[in-house]
Amino acid sequence: MSLPRSTSLSDPGVIRQILAQKPKTSKYLAAHHLFNGDSGFALTVPKKLAKRAVDRNRIKRLMREVYRTSPNSPAPQLLVLRLRKKIGDKTKNKLRESERKEIRSELIGFALQK
Repeated sequence: MSLPRSTSLSDPGVIRQILAQKPKTSKYLAAHHLFNGDSGFALTVPKKLAKRAVDRNRIKRLMREVYRTSPNSPAPQLLVLRLRKKIGDKTKNKLRESERKEIRSELIGFALQK
C-alpha cells in the first residue's frame, strides 16, 4: 500500500517554510512541523549522509512506512523528516542493522509524539 499523492509535498517554498521551524531531533533524525490547517509529508535523505542509494532508499521506505501506519494526528500538519547524522562511518558507508533498528525506533517515537 502506498501513500496517496495528495500527502506529498513538492512546493519548494512550503518546504523551505517548514524547514525554517525548529525541529524535534533525535540521534539520526529531525522532524520539522508546521501547523497551518493543511497536511502533507516530505522526506530528505542527503547523499552526503547516506552514500549508497540502497541505504537512502531503505531509510525513505522506513520513513514512509511509519508515517503511513501511524495513527492520524488530531491536528493537520505539514511535516518534513530529514536524516541529520551520517550513517555507516565504520562500515564503508553501509547501513548497519543496528543503525536501521535505531532509525526505525526513532521514527516510531516521532509518530507517537504527533
